[in-house]
Amino acid sequence: MTQQQVQAIRVRGLEKSYELHVLRGVDFEVARDSIFALLGSNGAGKTTAEKILSTRLRADDGAASIDGFDVAPQPPNVREAISTVLLSTIPISSSPAS
Repeated sequence: MTQQQVQAIRVRGLEKSYELHVLRGVDFEVARDSIFALLGSNGAGKTTAEKILSTRLRADDGAASIDGFDVAPQPPNVREAISTVLLSTIPISSSPAS
């Protein structure tokens, strides 16, 4: 098995700027059949990285692939390979325990 086949997600040198540089040289790999969490403080670029990986936003530089499909030139293939679940915060007063 090649390295490309083992990695479900591969990110190399990802860059994105709005008014500020949000992502600067981000690199990571996620092995197939593994559990992965992208954690960071507010404004760290987590949502920007997710938008790039889900093809909803283009990176300024770098490369990202999902299941071997490059997210920039192959968005339909990427969209078929992924599901995105967005987290919604529930106020503590509305939790099931109250």
